[in-house]
Formats: sequence, C-alpha cells, structure tokens
Amino acid sequence: MRQVKVQSRTGVRATKKRSSKIAPGKRRNVSAMSTFGRRKERPAGPFAIWFDNLREGNFGTRPFAFCALALIMGVIVYGILIGGHAQAAVDAAGRQANRVLALSGFSIQNVTVTGRAQTRKDDLLEAVGVGRGDPIFGFDTEAARQRIEQLGWVRSATVTRLLPDTIRIEVSEREPFALWQRGGALSIIDAQGQPIADEGVQDFAHLPFIVGFGAPREAPALLNLMRAEQPQLLQRVRAFVRVSDRRWNLRLENGVDVNLPETGVGKALSDLAAYDTKHKVLSRDIVSIDLRLPDRVSVKLTEDAAASRGIATEAKIKNGVVRPGDAARGGNT
Repeated sequence: MRQVKVQSRTGVRATKKRSSKIAPGKRRNVSAMSTFGRRKERPAGPFAIWFDNLREGNFGTRPFAFCALALIMGVIVYGILIGGHAQAAVDAAGRQANRVLALSGFSIQNVTVTGRAQTRKDDLLEAVGVGRGDPIFGFDTEAARQRIEQLGWVRSATVTRLLPDTIRIEVSEREPFALWQRGGALSIIDAQGQPIADEGVQDFAHLPFIVGFGAPREAPALLNLMRAEQPQLLQRVRAFVRVSDRRWNLRLENGVDVNLPETGVGKALSDLAAYDTKHKVLSRDIVSIDLRLPDRVSVKLTEDAAASRGIATEAKIKNGVVRPGDAARGGNT
C-alpha cells in the first residue's frame, strides 16, 4: 500500500513519532536511574543534615534552646513533686471549685441527727465542724465520723451528704451500766467496762455502784451472775467493792459487808442466800459476813449485838460455824 506523506498547512512536514520499544513501567524506572544504572540516593533527613552540620561545626542554637527549656521544666516539676507543692496546688484548685459549686447552691444549710439521746447537741455540732453555707463537697464525712465517735456517749456514727444542702448524722449511743468510783472521781461506764462520761452522774443514781481499780473490767461478770441466779440478793446490794483487783466485797443496803472468795463466787452467793433464808443472818446486827473459806461462814457482830449476845455465841450453820466478833482466817483482803 502506498504511503501518503502528510504536510501541514504551514508547509512544514510532520514527521511520524517513533514508538518506544521500552515498556511504560520500565521507562519510569530508567528515568530514576543514573547513567550508570544505579538508583539515585534519597535526600538526607533533617536529623542527618543536623548531624552533618554539627560534625562540620555549622549548627544553630535552636535545638540547644529546646533542650535547655525541657531541662528547666523538668527541674521545676521535680521540685514541685519533692517539695509537696503539687498536693497543695491540687487542694487549692479543689477549694476554688467547691466555692464555685457552693455559689451554685451546693452549700450546707441543714444538719439532721438521729439516734441521739444522751450526747449533748453542742458537743455533737462541734465535732461535726461545719457552718451554714460551707461547700458541701468540701466537707470530709470520714473525718467528721471519727471526731463524733470520740465523744463519750457515742458507740458508732454514720455521716452522709444529702445533695444539694444537707448533712445527715446517724448516732448509736452506749448503754449506761454502772457508776464507777475510783479515788474521788465518779464515772458512768457501759457493759464492756468502758468509761462513758464524768458529767451528769447524778441522773444515774439508780445504776449499780462499783468501787476500786479494775472494777469496771470485772463488774459485768459478777452483776450478770447475780441477775441470773440471785436477783433478790442483788436488790440488797448498795455497792460492789473490788479488793486488790482479786475479789469482791458486797456492801449491802443495811451496811453489812459480804466478803466473797476469789473463786467459786456462785456457790458462795448460793450458800449466803440459803443461810439467810434459814437464819435471817443478813437481818441481824452484824458488821460483816466472810465467805472466803469454803467450809465455814464467819460473822462479825456489832459491839452492841456482841454485848447483848443477840446471836448465840456459837451457832452451827450447815457445816460451818458462826463466830461472833471473829473474821475468817486469811485476814480482810
């Protein structure tokens, strides 16, 4: 077939483009290669350029300024943490936040108390340590609970927030058990022998009266024993006297002293009740009854009774002997 030459209007002959024998993908690779067929090197990164400049002595001061600034900030943060200023800053920020919340209505306006009978209201409010208008979120309920439980009458307490403006306090008080005299001081104690208060003891004159050091610890056992086994005898006791922290003396309402042994108290009380039922020994003119020896009872008469011989000089009671004016062997301890 005959080939027709194409001529442009301008008279310039257009030459036909030669097609390349290199595939398009390979042609791109060739352009990225050097004349010797090796891949051209990638341009150096900022760190490499900075390192080269540093090696040649040609560097700027900006990196060193950044390092110095980071070092200064590190020293400041370390000083704050070590010096305890961080917590102070956090606390200050918390206080400011609580003030803002208080202005928004979250402030203490009411304090409600349940379970209070003997604890004085003023003492309780002082232990709570809040004022009207204080931020409610700034109130430490756990610290308030611990302060309240340090009050004498309080056994346990619960303190809670009732948003937006109320603090609720629930109190469980101790039960008064007896009056304790040691030296010249009087205290109210509970059933565990723990002192409750030294004030207002006149309001509890109906409670059992115990005397001596160590008495609060041992009195509950004796009183519970007598309530269970000798309630009639218990009603006649005016005071329980602890002797040398080893044993008890009972001071009866008519002034008679009953000396109890260190051990076998239950049997001694039972024998005393039997003696009194049979011989009315507790209603006679006597000073004391000694039950410290298991095989006998010794009775000491008053001087008038001994002179008038109101009781026989020697009367047999069960297996024991009543001797007027004598005390049981072993002394008065």
